[in-house]
Amino acid sequence: ISEMRKEKGMTQKQLADEIGVSDKAISKWENGRGMPDTSIMPDLCKVLEINVNELLSGEHLSEEAYSGKAEDNMVKLIKDNEDTKRGETKALIGTILGILLLAVFIYVITIMSGGMGLYVSFLDAPTLIAVLGMQLIALFASGQFYSFFTGLKLVFAPKRCAPDERQPLAEKSGYAVGIGIKMTLMAGALICIIGFVMFMHSMSDPSTIGPNLAVAVLSLFYAALISLFLYVIKGRLHRISEG
Repeated sequence: ISEMRKEKGMTQKQLADEIGVSDKAISKWENGRGMPDTSIMPDLCKVLEINVNELLSGEHLSEEAYSGKAEDNMVKLIKDNEDTKRGETKALIGTILGILLLAVFIYVITIMSGGMGLYVSFLDAPTLIAVLGMQLIALFASGQFYSFFTGLKLVFAPKRCAPDERQPLAEKSGYAVGIGIKMTLMAGALICIIGFVMFMHSMSDPSTIGPNLAVAVLSLFYAALISLFLYVIKGRLHRISEG
């Protein structure tokens, strides 16, 4: 790809624009860190004025060598496709297991520090909804709402996205998830400050100080927990974008 691109006097960006991908994708192909999706190959070959067999072989082929190389390349494509599917399955299983292990770890820590009963009375659904609501409103206002949920879809349902679209979508979605993490932490801090202001008004009754203080701090706990989950998603998106 690099040789034919330079022969035609094209930059990576120009070639990328011709076939509708990012210049980062071209760089990955030329550095051997990935290969074009089969749906892109015809357009790429048309621009470079070679055939698919030559693209997969990495060399110009004579008529005598063409047939043998075609069979080898077909076998390689089938194997690569199977490896990709296995990789997607492993990535999804890894994400689910990671989230489950995180939940188990938090549960064990909770039990060791006094049991679930100590915390159940402080679980506050409205606070959780407020943190998530502010996060989503901020994502919508920043124009990252769609990309954020596209990132979740890429991680948990990758087959719903076209293979040739996954890498550029993962790069864009990774940025949106990063914004989501920051928005979540800021929402948690803001709600916590509001909670402390409301807590100051209830100090006349000593019996409510402990519960009110716990509920005020709970927003930070929710924000940290959601951000930890989103960091896992961001890590998976980074792997997808790297191919």
